[in-house]
Amino acid sequence: MPERVDIVVPVYNEQASIDEFYERVARLGLAHRLLFVDNASTDGTVAAIERHQDVRLVRHRSNEGYGASIRDGIAASESEYVVVIDADLEYPPEIIPAILEALEAHPVVFGSRFLGVHPPAMSLLRRLGNRWASGLFNVLFGQRTTDLYTGMKGLRRSRLPLSDLHCAGFEHCVELAALVTRAGHRIHEIPVDYHPRRKGRSKMRHVPEGLKLTSHMLAFWLRQRASGGAPLPSDSRDRRGG
Repeated sequence: MPERVDIVVPVYNEQASIDEFYERVARLGLAHRLLFVDNASTDGTVAAIERHQDVRLVRHRSNEGYGASIRDGIAASESEYVVVIDADLEYPPEIIPAILEALEAHPVVFGSRFLGVHPPAMSLLRRLGNRWASGLFNVLFGQRTTDLYTGMKGLRRSRLPLSDLHCAGFEHCVELAALVTRAGHRIHEIPVDYHPRRKGRSKMRHVPEGLKLTSHMLAFWLRQRASGGAPLPSDSRDRRGG
């Protein structure tokens, strides 16, 4: 398993899951690669993180948004491989080695909740909303993703202009996928098990956020179309490492 990886973990009021998340990553031998970005939590999240001396912590003085946490985590990281995963355990940390293996051949890897044998454990409205948004993105940007809004991603720093990320909210998901397309890469996906959080509450208001994300998607498409965009490579090109 490559040591050249940073695991970026955006957190906001996740005190209840931090210890279990850390322990599960530690069993993978990767706890020292954890880089938490706290988005001005108001519970004991920071204290829970600071109990683990081998991790890094970036703190926001105010709530700057989910995308800002990921953006700042990427900026604070140094490794060639960057894995993004939430700390709420909806995505199992045990999938990280599979993400890293896929990154050997692909510059971008998404963990898809829709590629498994069974449908993800989420409401029908959320499933339909995600599939509709993913389908619209594919039509506009020529991708084949099945889970545009996944919270489990792997990125190759040398293959993407990650400094071009600017969005602070959940629209970061669309911005990143559009940036991948602009860089001429296809989004590679692997199946990931998804389990609704057992502790705490989701920070996303799905219906209004879905409408906002759709408007951002159209805006990114228009911007990319105006600038000429970048042709997607053949699948064979994205199977190369390096």
